Amino acid sequence: MAEAARKHLLIVDDEPVILQILRAVFEDEPYELSLAATGREAAAILRDSHVDVLLSDKNLPDVNGIELLRLAKERDALTEVIIITGYPTLETALTAIEYDVFDYVLKPLNNVFDIRRKVRQALAKQDIALENRRLIRELQDKNAALEAALEETRSLQAELIQSEKLAGIGTLAAGIAHEVSSPLFGVMGLAEAIADEGDLALVQGYARDIVEYCRQIRDIVMELSSYSRPAAQEYLTTVDLARVVLDALKLVERSAPCGGVRFEADLPQGLYLNARTNEMQQVFVNLIKNAVEAVNEHRGGGVVRVAAAQNDSHTWVTVADDGPGIPDDRLRMLFDPFYTTKPPGKGTGLGLNIVWRIVTKYRGVITVQSRLNEGAVFEVRFPVER
Repeated sequence: MAEAARKHLLIVDDEPVILQILRAVFEDEPYELSLAATGREAAAILRDSHVDVLLSDKNLPDVNGIELLRLAKERDALTEVIIITGYPTLETALTAIEYDVFDYVLKPLNNVFDIRRKVRQALAKQDIALENRRLIRELQDKNAALEAALEETRSLQAELIQSEKLAGIGTLAAGIAHEVSSPLFGVMGLAEAIADEGDLALVQGYARDIVEYCRQIRDIVMELSSYSRPAAQEYLTTVDLARVVLDALKLVERSAPCGGVRFEADLPQGLYLNARTNEMQQVFVNLIKNAVEAVNEHRGGGVVRVAAAQNDSHTWVTVADDGPGIPDDRLRMLFDPFYTTKPPGKGTGLGLNIVWRIVTKYRGVITVQSRLNEGAVFEVRFPVER
């Protein structure tokens, strides 16, 4: 470990006797000692080297002690200064306070060893200030590292959410393909009929039907594209919860076997949330899809109920099913990453964890209530924005 540098004490006085007395007082101290008989000499030392404590007479024939005080503080704000004067004035005292002088010593020097004590106290104060400065720098460095780690965590979380979303699209793909194929076959059939049809009125009717089929295909593709878009590409906006939940219902209805599932929705208008639409849609697609899978697994069909409401403090949405329910010992682990109740290959165990992450990101909470053979109710609750 390197030896700490000696403290540098600069003593300035135009009276040779006082200068020699002060030199004798401090020559046994572990300081680097500099003596100056004029203000100019002291100013040169301050400019050329670092001074820890300046002990200076106020009234010098050239550059006075107050000017040396200013110069010392400009060079290093932590330099401690002790002023010696035989003519104290209010103006001098105010200037000393302004420049944070450590102490004020009056001539004649009745107890020169008291000055040694004051210098030691000044250096102790300086050491505390230096340690505070070091701790602040260390804290700033740690804060910067923490910010970088937090930003990396946010980035990884966004990638995780997007990966799970794209994985979910795989399960939606078959249903989407079937949904698109019906209007697509209609377009193809009408286009073939137009080629052989001579009746202009009939051709125009076919054309109108083709346009309607194309609009259906466009809506399906837009819904899927909106769902797959990375959340980072969206800005916070006022989300219409009823519309988001209905869009999620449409996506799930088009995705998997929903033939035996009956959907019930109670979604009043006028419920809003400040969030990213894309992320809210992902929350409800996951919850509704899980409910559909639960009722299909239980008895090949059932009821999935989605409802929303609001009071003075909160807005909430519930997704309920009459599936097999969730055992009590599994409820507490339901939102843990990589935990899944599905058989191997049927789930990643990330869906509900990502739902929890998105909900808590917007200061919301998600809870679940369930009884075996009676289904489950997931509730997502957000504070009302004022």
